[in-house]
Amino acid sequence: MTSDVNTDLNNLSNGAIQRIIQQCVNDKPVVEIARYFQITRQRVYQFINPFRESGEYPVLRQSERKPQAIDDREEELILATYQSNNIGPIHLEKKIEETHGIHIPHNRIYRVLLNHGLVEINMKKRQQRKYVRYEHTHSMSMGQGDWKEFELKGSKKWLIAFMDDSSRLITCYGVFDSPTTENTLTVLNQGFQMYGTPREILTDNSTQFVSARDRE
Repeated sequence: MTSDVNTDLNNLSNGAIQRIIQQCVNDKPVVEIARYFQITRQRVYQFINPFRESGEYPVLRQSERKPQAIDDREEELILATYQSNNIGPIHLEKKIEETHGIHIPHNRIYRVLLNHGLVEINMKKRQQRKYVRYEHTHSMSMGQGDWKEFELKGSKKWLIAFMDDSSRLITCYGVFDSPTTENTLTVLNQGFQMYGTPREILTDNSTQFVSARDRE
């Protein structure tokens, strides 16, 4: 039977959790795993310990947390302060805390004002892009790779490197005399063994990459 893991603590996918466990099974240091997936070491153990006990991968379950209820006193205070100052939720949060010594989060203040028709839902804000630059939100969703020519001690060399699009971590690299398909596959396989296989790999259309795709 699989174990449930609460999703409140991070936004990892079930696939990412399985990769974390595989890295632990392969004796990858917990510190490095935590750094790569941008989670705490305790969170890594929270995944691996149930796996060691049951042999089953943990699965995510949706959070059952409900919004905190607003009591009548808070609601009256919010409405009275709004009527006196006619300011928005963020400024009301500060005003109420300064005047009454009570901290009410501005998102709760917003809910009260919305329920009384004193604010409108900001559709423009809802439609804003979450990220300015295009990148995947989960580790190992997409890898990016390219060849680069450089000179080392008077000799021409070629560097190839692949990077995880989400974390910007260099997952594998190599230095060779020439940019060939064989060298591309050698480096890719090193990355797959250490960090798992990404869903997609973004490269240019150079011959060594096109040939590598044809072999898949």
